[in-house]
Amino acid sequence: MNGKVVFKTDSGHLEVDDDIVTMKEKQRGTLSIRFRSPDKSKIEEIMEFFESLTDMEPLTMNISDAGDIEAYFRGTGPFDTIKEDDRTIYTFEATIQELIK
Repeated sequence: MNGKVVFKTDSGHLEVDDDIVTMKEKQRGTLSIRFRSPDKSKIEEIMEFFESLTDMEPLTMNISDAGDIEAYFRGTGPFDTIKEDDRTIYTFEATIQELIK
């Protein structure tokens, strides 16, 4: 396992360490993807990638080289900061719709 989540579109790609990614299925095929890191620049890079996409833009997601999951971009959530003990954690959320074949 390579420990990466890779998002690809026709216009670019984003590679993220899987330890800062959590996913939750909101409803059938709709995934809420949350990114959490103490490194603000990582979260800003993620935000820049997802905020450049248009609603329903096709993309693929590959988790630890398990194979491409085809999906559509659906939107983003807010950039946020959370205090944990004496650390600041930066968070950002994106929503995708898995392509059901």
